This record gives sequence, structure tokens and C-alpha cells, in this order.
Amino acid sequence: MVRSYKWQPHDEGRHAIPQELAVNDAGLTLCGIEVTAGPDTWPNDARYWPTCEECDLAWRKSEGILPWPRKGQDAVTASRRPAASDSGSPTDVLALVVDTLIAQGADLEPPRR
Repeated sequence: MVRSYKWQPHDEGRHAIPQELAVNDAGLTLCGIEVTAGPDTWPNDARYWPTCEECDLAWRKSEGILPWPRKGQDAVTASRRPAASDSGSPTDVLALVVDTLIAQGADLEPPRR
């Protein structure tokens, strides 16, 4: 799958820019900042910069991925998700995968026993 956007460090944050921007091309981030595209190899310190929340939300929407962090489930997602036991772990990876699949339009059925 070809992604529409790629991530680039800018002003001590990570922002999403159009995939087609080549090095030294001017363009806009998803949050509206004008930037000049840099190389795909980042400086080491930039790997730890925070992700721009606006860019992240816009990118996830364009990819059909639910927003992060999850603030709870809406009634539709909760009613369509197959029942799962509470593992007690801080991040329920299976639930995140199922939520993403449902957001992308998958019609999931509960497991057959």
C-alpha cells in the first residue's frame, strides 16, 4: 500500500507532509505549516521529538485509523466488537487492531466456538 503522507521533523516536532514532496520541495504539513522537505534520514535527536497532534489526527483520518490515544469507545464500535476478556494489560493490542479494522469498514464476526 502506498501512503499519501510521510513524516518529517520540523521545529522540534514530527509533522506529516505529502509523500510526493522531494528533498528541497516546498509544501504544507497536514497542520498547515509551510516547510521545505528534507531527506528521509533524520538526525538522531529528531527521532524523539513529539508528533504534532493535528498532523497525527489528519493522517489517521486519511488512512482510516482511529485517533490516538483512545478516549473510550463509541456505542457503534462497542456493539460491533466481538467480546474479549479483559487482560488487565495497559494496552490491549487486539482491541486496537479490531477498532482499526472496524473503522476501515471490516465486518467482523464473533469467533465460532
